[in-house]
Amino acid sequence: MADKEEERVMGEFGELQEKVMVQAEILNRTMQQERMVGVQRQRAVLTKTELSAMPDSATMYKSIGKAYFASPKADILKTLDDTVAQYESDSKKLKDQREAIDQKMKDTEAQIRELLAQSPSLVRRLGAVRIQ
Repeated sequence: MADKEEERVMGEFGELQEKVMVQAEILNRTMQQERMVGVQRQRAVLTKTELSAMPDSATMYKSIGKAYFASPKADILKTLDDTVAQYESDSKKLKDQREAIDQKMKDTEAQIRELLAQSPSLVRRLGAVRIQ
């Protein structure tokens, strides 16, 4: 009977450990996406700043696919404003998503600590690893 209980505890520990690993992978991907959006946003802001300094009479071209079309400065600046706003929105969503994943990881880690506290045999089996 003790063996069945120990197997159940080990199975539960394995599931929680797998859950933490998956959450860590998702967290890393989310952080990477957050960095990429930040870089793209910064690029759009810098482009807008440079174009704003140019005279209104300057000929400007907008890239559409592989072609370039003449476009008024105001249209290009509006497009860049829209792009920056979209990146800021995306950045906020990714930040909220990252915070939610962090909370899930903390909850799962707390479950692991609780499981270790309830099962001394699991601690012995894991080689008396100290978890803080």
